[in-house]
Amino acid sequence: MKNRSLCLHLNEGRRNILGGKFDGIATALLKRHDYLYVLKSAKNNGKKKRKSTKSFMSSSKIVIRPQYNNRYYYDKGVVQTITKCPGYYCGRYPISHDNQTSIWSSCGSCPRGLRVNSTWACSECTSSPTAYDWMYLSFMVVVGLLAQWYSIDMMLPSSQFSWKTFGTHLSALVETCLSACITLLIHEPLGSFQLRSCAVEQLSDWYTILHNPNPNYEEVLHCAQEAVYPLYSIVFVHYGLSVFMLFFIRPWANKAFQNRGHVGSRPIYAALYLFPILALIHGIMAGLIYYAFPSIIILLSLMSHAFHFASRTDQSWRALLYETVTCIHNLVVVIGHWVLHGFGVVALTLWLQPQLLAAILTLVPLPTFLYIVLSRFTDPGKFHSD
Repeated sequence: MKNRSLCLHLNEGRRNILGGKFDGIATALLKRHDYLYVLKSAKNNGKKKRKSTKSFMSSSKIVIRPQYNNRYYYDKGVVQTITKCPGYYCGRYPISHDNQTSIWSSCGSCPRGLRVNSTWACSECTSSPTAYDWMYLSFMVVVGLLAQWYSIDMMLPSSQFSWKTFGTHLSALVETCLSACITLLIHEPLGSFQLRSCAVEQLSDWYTILHNPNPNYEEVLHCAQEAVYPLYSIVFVHYGLSVFMLFFIRPWANKAFQNRGHVGSRPIYAALYLFPILALIHGIMAGLIYYAFPSIIILLSLMSHAFHFASRTDQSWRALLYETVTCIHNLVVVIGHWVLHGFGVVALTLWLQPQLLAAILTLVPLPTFLYIVLSRFTDPGKFHSD
């Protein structure tokens, strides 16, 4: 690339930068992106009188020279030998194989199921999900199921246990389990409950669209991809299949358990609102949820557990214990909270040894007993203002 000189007239402000001293050659180096701006003034002709502004402006020029040391160089277009690519997620994949040579694509996003490696080649994801990954996927499935169960309890006219409420809850459970199984079967490897995945390395793996490089500020390379394949897309597939199963199974369940009118239709309408909302939350906050779901599920289970007991009319420990044991609905709710709390504890403490983890799980029912024992000390009726 040849050096090019651009002659520009200098205004009064540029002349003031140099302080009006033009004896000898004044050079100002200004750095901008990948160019070095060299400002040269005219050499004084030996006269004591300073040149006029017009004379200086006519003889001054800016020489723009490329600064090769700060430029980022990479091979654009297809190449025969794989070379480096800019950014964290830009790579090359083979587009043609011959006996002697292979042709690699230009730098860009890797196809689905592939991820860029340390040599800038898009390599196939061959690892299996970790235990933490499986717990994350289970959490996303359970969230959809709990959202449906909560809407069913809110929509049905009676909170007491009945075969109608049991049938609706059972239908939601069957729909969720079937959609989860089908989702696993249609992902690689096909027809198996195993998954082929890419390992999650950092938070930015979930938001590759925010890391498109712009080398030398010339061209943006769109390298957005599913670097955590299939942990991101599989949740959308599951929610979509859940809606399909909702239309396919729920009407038959309502007919079998004689849920007619609003009793049968309102939970369906609620689910049609819930799944798009869950999909939107997952699309925006999937990476944050992946790292925070153990803490989220522990906090939500404790809050929901406290709300369940606080909604009772009689807050004495005898009444709380009696209603929990004798009412099937309350007993199922309490046991469900224990399961969720234990699930969050296991996900949060996977690094512990099995013996220590088992000891910690024995403390899962502790919040329930603490609330029952200490509820009489928190009765608002016993607090009197001065």
